[in-house]
Amino acid sequence: MKPRLIDRILLAFVLLIFMGIMAVVVLIAANVFDSELIGDFVNDVMAGDGWNYAIRGGIILSALILFVIAVKLMFTGYKQKEPPMNRMALLSSDENGCAYVAIDTIDSLSQKLIRANNRVKDCKTSVRIHDNGTVSVSAKLTVLADTNIPELCAAMRPELKNYIETYAGVKVEQVTIVVVDTYQAAVARAN
Repeated sequence: MKPRLIDRILLAFVLLIFMGIMAVVVLIAANVFDSELIGDFVNDVMAGDGWNYAIRGGIILSALILFVIAVKLMFTGYKQKEPPMNRMALLSSDENGCAYVAIDTIDSLSQKLIRANNRVKDCKTSVRIHDNGTVSVSAKLTVLADTNIPELCAAMRPELKNYIETYAGVKVEQVTIVVVDTYQAAVARAN
């Protein structure tokens, strides 16, 4: 599951802060900043008079905010959600519970059967689950140019219906096949 937008923004913020800290560490290691200068700055902040309390408080507050953001990012936004019930068809229900098949499974089965036909070059399928538990399958096909389209559709509709009912276990109310394009296979030239 993709993280939510707010989680991505917070993660980017934390990473930018971390990259800034790492840049300062690298500059210190490369002797760009004098260690005495850094020590004097830390001593001035820790001295505890006037603005130094505000700076120290700001550093502590910033560190606490970054800590809370890091903990939130560590424990939220990445759990797998279960598919919503309108994306599943009921197979059976008894005293032991219920069995469902996901709409993606039905779509995958449809794709598998349709693509097995050597006359089909490409296909896009969609599955809709009705309130009564039945499904409708729609397929948009690109077929080879010399295909007899009426025969292909007439043969494929009942075959797809039976295949889904057999392997997915749900009743198929309607199968719609639309041929959206034809494909001309490239022919090798004779020299």
